[in-house]
Amino acid sequence: MQMIDALNTPPGAAPSLARLAYQRLGFGPRPEDLPGLSSFDLAAYVDAQLDAATLDDTACATYVAGLDRTDPQGLSVPPPHAALAELEAYRAASEAAGGWPNGNLQRHLWTVTYARALLSRRQLSEIMVDFWTNHFQTNFQSPLKYWEDHHVIRQHALGNFRDLLGASAKSPSMLYFLSNTYSDGANPNENYARELMELHTLGSYSRVPGPGFLQQPNYTEADVHTAAQILSGWTTLGSPNDAYRFNAGRAWPAHHWQEKQMELGAGVLFHFPYGGEEQGEQLLDILADHPSTAYFLSFKLCRRFISDFPDAFCPDAVEAGAQAFLNSHGDIRATVRAILLHPKFATSWGQKIKRPFEFFVATLRALGVTAMINFLPDDWNDALGARFFESQIEMLGQKLFEFSAPTGLPDVRNAWWNTNQVFGRWSMANALISRYFGDQTATGAAPANADLDAWVAAPASAQQVVDRLLDAFIGRAIDAADRSALIDYLGAGNPQASITSLSPRLRAIIGAVAASPYAQWR
Repeated sequence: MQMIDALNTPPGAAPSLARLAYQRLGFGPRPEDLPGLSSFDLAAYVDAQLDAATLDDTACATYVAGLDRTDPQGLSVPPPHAALAELEAYRAASEAAGGWPNGNLQRHLWTVTYARALLSRRQLSEIMVDFWTNHFQTNFQSPLKYWEDHHVIRQHALGNFRDLLGASAKSPSMLYFLSNTYSDGANPNENYARELMELHTLGSYSRVPGPGFLQQPNYTEADVHTAAQILSGWTTLGSPNDAYRFNAGRAWPAHHWQEKQMELGAGVLFHFPYGGEEQGEQLLDILADHPSTAYFLSFKLCRRFISDFPDAFCPDAVEAGAQAFLNSHGDIRATVRAILLHPKFATSWGQKIKRPFEFFVATLRALGVTAMINFLPDDWNDALGARFFESQIEMLGQKLFEFSAPTGLPDVRNAWWNTNQVFGRWSMANALISRYFGDQTATGAAPANADLDAWVAAPASAQQVVDRLLDAFIGRAIDAADRSALIDYLGAGNPQASITSLSPRLRAIIGAVAASPYAQWR
């Protein structure tokens, strides 16, 4: 297969709209999804996914709840929905036992995140959790990130942006990560205030169409300083278990009760009357309702769902998303719906590549895997267990919750698709197949998690097996020469050769299809 050429252009034919939607709105179809793709309706699918609460996800929830949470010290890691007090108690107990609580919490959150992406029927919700996790970037420096994932990101991923923004602004993880916890009114730390405007809401320069597009700054340095003053009392200091509290005592000279003003754009002044915590809430209100926020968020969502280059490829979709955001006062569902149902979405094939996280999960979903690697204790020492795959994921550059920059992980092809990624993904795909299918010809081999027999159900000629694999992993026509080469290898030169689960070349062919350049585009 033409690996290097496919770095820039997806090989083969374009997929159906159903395949495109399953790969963009989720992590790709599972085998049980394939029969329904022929009667696919985009609007109905989008609406069902956006109304996530109506999708029965009991099986996934039950699986996640049943995951082994025993850490290497024999302590039980708190569940993902745990309160701060429970996390603090675990941290203290783990440290007393000589453990590494932060690492254990992170590994369990990896397991839970991957498991939900693998098994949840609420696929768009999982994509939006990933999107907002990167948008409101914090890293895993304490149990606070573990708390934030459930109580901030997941609770609001498809809700109202102002609610999500407010939850993030009061998240202990964010307050620590961007240094607001220790900010004092006499000499306020400007880190969070700046990123709040630059990364979380307005963007550095206006994206509102018109003469100032990408030229007019959305805020001044004076605005940053004023915002930092307003938010200087937003802290966790003095609270049990690092919970948020407003502490006006960190302000001098009681500036929270002084009127302030900010420009936030081309000559428009926003006034902040007397008040304490209310000034911060007013600032969040203004930022959430600002037109620049609508266009900035719509741009990022279009980049996520449609194209690496929304300004060039789909400016009308950006406009549609921004208007939906403004008209709905920040309703995330309405904004996402306007973008996904814009005509540009249906014609956007070749615009997006799978990042390592998406590739990892998509491979497992295509295989029909029903159990996630446990990154906590159970298989830590397996030859193809947690430690091995942790190193594989780290090598590909997307070790979840460890990105240190407040920008979040990049969402463009050039950051993730190069010759190193080609070979790294090939290695990972083959390792996953070895883990989940195993060597069933070996003495004492463990039963495979994913049923290998499903791929070779009668009739099972080399040609038929290859076509089944292409349908599961790619779902579109590939170049005739590549298809012939796969069939020729599997059948040892005979396209009609009978293939069974014990055929020695079967696993290699599955790996070749899963890691092919065809399977990297979404």
